[in-house]
Amino acid sequence: MILDQIKHIVVVMLENRSFDNLCGWLYSDAALPLLVMPAGGAKTFNGLSKDFFNPSNANYFLGAGGVLVPVSQGAAKSTVPDPDPQETFVNVTRQIYGPTGSTPDPRRMMQGFLLDYATVPGVTDVNQIMQAYLPTQVPVLSQLARSYAISDAWFASVPSQTWPNRAFVHAGTSNGHVDNGEPADPLQWDVQTIFNVLGALPVNWSVYSDTLLTPSLTRTMFPRLWDLGLDGHFHNFQTFEDDCSANTLPAYAFVEPSFLVAPNDAHPPHDVEAAEQLLFRIWKAISTSPAWTETLLIITFDEHGGCFDHVLPPAGATPPDAASSPGDQGFGFDRFGIRVPTVLVSPYIQAGTVFRSPTAIPYDHTSILATLRDWLRIPVGAMLGSARIRNAPTLESVLTRAAPRTDLPEIAPLNTQTTLVSNAAEPNDLQKSLVTATARRKNLDAAQALDGVRSRQGAIDFFARNPMPRDH
Repeated sequence: MILDQIKHIVVVMLENRSFDNLCGWLYSDAALPLLVMPAGGAKTFNGLSKDFFNPSNANYFLGAGGVLVPVSQGAAKSTVPDPDPQETFVNVTRQIYGPTGSTPDPRRMMQGFLLDYATVPGVTDVNQIMQAYLPTQVPVLSQLARSYAISDAWFASVPSQTWPNRAFVHAGTSNGHVDNGEPADPLQWDVQTIFNVLGALPVNWSVYSDTLLTPSLTRTMFPRLWDLGLDGHFHNFQTFEDDCSANTLPAYAFVEPSFLVAPNDAHPPHDVEAAEQLLFRIWKAISTSPAWTETLLIITFDEHGGCFDHVLPPAGATPPDAASSPGDQGFGFDRFGIRVPTVLVSPYIQAGTVFRSPTAIPYDHTSILATLRDWLRIPVGAMLGSARIRNAPTLESVLTRAAPRTDLPEIAPLNTQTTLVSNAAEPNDLQKSLVTATARRKNLDAAQALDGVRSRQGAIDFFARNPMPRDH
């Protein structure tokens, strides 16, 4: 199989953007995808149309006429939406089904984003939740998507927050949790990860974090990664660039953005231009590496973050384990989260590819784990036990070229000055979770630690007082 030509898989997971929010207008001009796979499916790109809308009146869901707000072609600025939408399990349920949440109406699916956003404190323009970026506003992501492959049918693993979805990409399960937790407590996420599996084989792996202050989120989430013997697997982003240049990348690499100091994770209202600049650095490091022709880069987002998307997430998801059957709030983990952008980059991929699952089961984050399993030929007994991974489609079919391409597309960010959120602002849920999880890791009182963090500056001060220097 062509996947055998790959020696390095690099996964970059950014934060809280829906497919429509960043990529909905990708093929809205005269350009068309050159290859849509699998054969036999719809040949049109499932992006945005000016006909899509959300109502601004709640009685629309009770049968009244709608005061309709259409999706926009372009975002007013690179920090939209601002303030941060909400993405808990309850919020996402309302975004999908409407304000009642419990009585789905098939005529009104995916029309609750605007009304849910209206409940966010400090919102002055609810209509910005319907703003969707043009390709010219996110040129790095868009150029990579057009030059290689993008999926218009890749779904978050859980219709909820960051921790559950990142847990699925690392462990194939969220251990029954549908939200980060209040406070987020890593001791409730004490499960085996793909990194533990790789270490036992052994297969070399690394986590690279683009931050100088906060610890690795991946390591912080999972107590089974706290062992001091794993220190050598966690590095800063400069080491990633150096490893690419020196041809010393591990077999599997996971790249984290900065979540707090000069954040470039794309988490609203963090500037998407900052995330674009990070993606460009990753692209340059990989595409100029001696291992370029042997590397597969996967760019994805953990969850949609409350941003509008028009596609109803599929039902029929496989519950991963007993803890999820059902898990928190009675959720059976039997339906997926909302679509997120996922772009694959490799010289073995034809330009202009749009890909969907070759099976009846759609892509979600566990497809990355299923791909690693097949690529590394991990025995069943050594692999994570998640049933979601066992059923997930792999990415092998997206690599369609027998020989690598010799062309290298021109990719460039806008290189505009980025806007930073004030350090006086309240920390977002992910930043709070990093504080409480670090407190637990250091045997501090998590609730007390969070009570002392009323601003982003307070979070910065917490990490300055409680460093985890060996994480990178």
